[in-house]
Amino acid sequence: MNAMLTSALAQIRVTNITSPEGLTGRRGVVYTLPRSVIEVELFITKTQLVPGPLAPYAKDYLGLQEVITKASATYSLDGAEMNVFTEPDPDRVYLIEKEEKSAGEIWLTFGTSGQPAQMEKFFRDAKPKGFTTWGEAVILSPASDHLFSRYSESSTREVIDTIVRKVSVDTLIIEQTVFKRSMIGFSDKEKAEVAVDKIKQIEQDKYNLLVGYQETAYSREALEFMFNKLEEERLEYRKLFTGVEIKERYTVKFFVTPNQALEGQTYNLTGFSRTNGIVATDSQNAVSLSFVRSKSLPGIVEGGPLPGTTGLVYRLPEKAEAVVSFQGKKIGRELIEVLQFGPVYTLPPELKRVEFDVESGALRYLILE
Repeated sequence: MNAMLTSALAQIRVTNITSPEGLTGRRGVVYTLPRSVIEVELFITKTQLVPGPLAPYAKDYLGLQEVITKASATYSLDGAEMNVFTEPDPDRVYLIEKEEKSAGEIWLTFGTSGQPAQMEKFFRDAKPKGFTTWGEAVILSPASDHLFSRYSESSTREVIDTIVRKVSVDTLIIEQTVFKRSMIGFSDKEKAEVAVDKIKQIEQDKYNLLVGYQETAYSREALEFMFNKLEEERLEYRKLFTGVEIKERYTVKFFVTPNQALEGQTYNLTGFSRTNGIVATDSQNAVSLSFVRSKSLPGIVEGGPLPGTTGLVYRLPEKAEAVVSFQGKKIGRELIEVLQFGPVYTLPPELKRVEFDVESGALRYLILE
């Protein structure tokens, strides 16, 4: 937003308003200087190991030594990004009044340069959105259909027996075929044997494709399609023994409004655990945001200008190095402008025209008489 103040032989009075009572019985225009809000976005990866239902038979049937035998879930903090927004600074609210004995008039105009920014808050006593079930059922069931689609959860299977009866009458022999259906036990060991047979058959089919056993002139695209489909099928059966690794990536956002009066400029965002993800903050697991200020400019930083100044109040932004760290390791770093870190000044009363940027609180141009 841009604001322009035009003064022609007119005097103004600018007062810092610190409470609603400061506006009682007074007439004028209220404006605020902006302050910066830092949005910190953390990138987290959850890695889950799910053992295959036939893992105990991996060594005996496939000769595999390294397979997943125990379900587990771990979390990693992969990085951080920062964005800067602005909002009105409640400590920098000012009232512009025209002096009663002032001659001439004052023109004050405001314009919008963009859409208003929308903000949200994160309360520390609430879990971040997207992690409301952290710590609850973090291990998927090994019998999940979408993980092991080739595994049968049934403990029985159907068997069809063929019975041939022969009836002899004199020299005539009559054969009668009877199909008998029954359900028998289907142990994991038998399931492992069936799965191994499937793997061997698929490997043979892949070999036949490569050597041209079918004696059919398939195109290259057709061969690649069939070969890839067979490989996918083989891996599905192999997962029954090796298990699967599942990676899920999350982002969680925090908002920090730096306080220029705070020493150290370190803010704890959240706690992080490699076994539970987002947790309560303590001295060992804190993910923190810290600022290293440049302090390159002097100014009225503490308390602002005295009440009743005759000049418009403005601010010069200050740059600071923002660092997100976890257990002594930097996971994000950016050089940003933090408006409330900058010094505050007042304009001289001899101004004729002034334009300043409400987004940063800095001057655009100034004309003095």
